[in-house]
Amino acid sequence: MTATVHVAPISDLIEHETESDEPTCICGPVTMPIELVDGLIAWAHVHVSLDGRERGEGD
Repeated sequence: MTATVHVAPISDLIEHETESDEPTCICGPVTMPIELVDGLIAWAHVHVSLDGRERGEGD
């Protein structure tokens, strides 16, 4: 069994597509596996803001 989740910025310049099981949003989300309990895998689609708010994080 697998699950899909979306991590998207709030109040961005666009509305992000978070209803699909596929990464179809215009921002080009990165898909990464997340291992859950009992070996289950969830796929996380991590969206990128178009206003650039994450630039500078981790510096």
